[in-house]
Amino acid sequence: MINNLRIPNIRLFVFGTLRVEGKLDYYMEGSSPLGLYHTQGQLMESANGSAYINFEDIGTGTIGELHHVNYYCLQRINHLEITWNEFPKRYDLSLIPVWSYQGQSVETLTYPDETKTMALCYKIREASKVESGDWINRKNVIEAVGNFLREETVKTLYHNDVTSFVVDYLRV
Repeated sequence: MINNLRIPNIRLFVFGTLRVEGKLDYYMEGSSPLGLYHTQGQLMESANGSAYINFEDIGTGTIGELHHVNYYCLQRINHLEITWNEFPKRYDLSLIPVWSYQGQSVETLTYPDETKTMALCYKIREASKVESGDWINRKNVIEAVGNFLREETVKTLYHNDVTSFVVDYLRV
């Protein structure tokens, strides 16, 4: 029986204190760093020094790291991100496009469709519609990913399987 919860099959983009040598990088223990990547959006610093991305400002980019993590590592990070008291809104897990970073300045970053990959990332929580009209049935990405990984016990799931699942989950 395969335990897909332990396999580092989830792509996660980190850009602040979770990066290698960041003050909270120990939360990433057990992940497989894939190198520097970038995404569209302005990197911001809050009043108390934490990082977040303003995804509304697409005129620039944010440089971070792409990691493969397992579900247990994601749960550890999720606990940190949803309980951090810096922002009243805190953070939610979302899917974003990222591109391999080649050392260029943020002003000259490009975002071609043919080289993008999708990764999970924590974004500042925004008010969102509960499309079902039922609070119990609202979208919960981390719970859905956990169920998806837990239910497949015959074949090994890879990061593209997880990404496709999240895309479909968020689309419905």
